[in-house]
This record gives sequence, structure tokens and C-alpha cells, in this order.
Amino acid sequence: MRLDEEVLMDFFREHTSVTKVENRVRILADLRELASAESLDSFTLIYTNILEHQPDCPSEVVEKLVALREGIPRKEAKEVVQECKEIYENSLIDGNPPKSGFVFGKLKCLTVKKGIWGKLGQ
Repeated sequence: MRLDEEVLMDFFREHTSVTKVENRVRILADLRELASAESLDSFTLIYTNILEHQPDCPSEVVEKLVALREGIPRKEAKEVVQECKEIYENSLIDGNPPKSGFVFGKLKCLTVKKGIWGKLGQ
């Protein structure tokens, strides 16, 4: 996935500023790190970092990634999901994210229960 990030960055650097490209591609690197996290602290730290740049990233993203991972004991998985839910809920202002990011607000599969996320998490 890192190679894909580099290819995207190289392509878009020719068309826009480096800062804009890095800001847009950062979420891919963050999700890669989240998908490969090994501990509760790693998951929560990376998820908190994602929320700084993509405040509308729901905790369901973490829940689905954890469900897809093999080798994470059920108890630890529940703990990770619960911690991240609390982090997300604490980041909300009047029940809404502080601002909308450019990725997660557009993903309809996160709001539809029987979308792709529902199938993957089973």
C-alpha cells in the first residue's frame, strides 16, 4: 500500500502543490498504519491521529478493520473498538464531528447496515 501512496503522490505533485497532495494522501498512510496496529495503544493513538485530519471518521472503520484482522483475541478486539468509540464520541460537538473531512462523509457504505462493511464484518 505504501508503494501505491508514493505513486499517487508522484502523479499529483505534477498537478498541485506538495502540501495539498500530502494532506490528501495522508489518510491512506494513516489507514495502513491502523490496519497493521498491534496493540490497544497503537490503535487508539493512530485513530486519534486520523480524527485530527478526518474528524468525521467513525469508529465503525476501526471496528471493521479489527474484525478483518486475524490473531487479535476477541477480548482485545472489543477493548480496541470500545476505546475508539469513546474517542470518537468525545470528539463530537453537539453530536456531530467538528468538521467534515473529504473521505468518510462520502462513504455511503458506512451508513447502510447491509453494505459492503456489513458483509466484510460477518
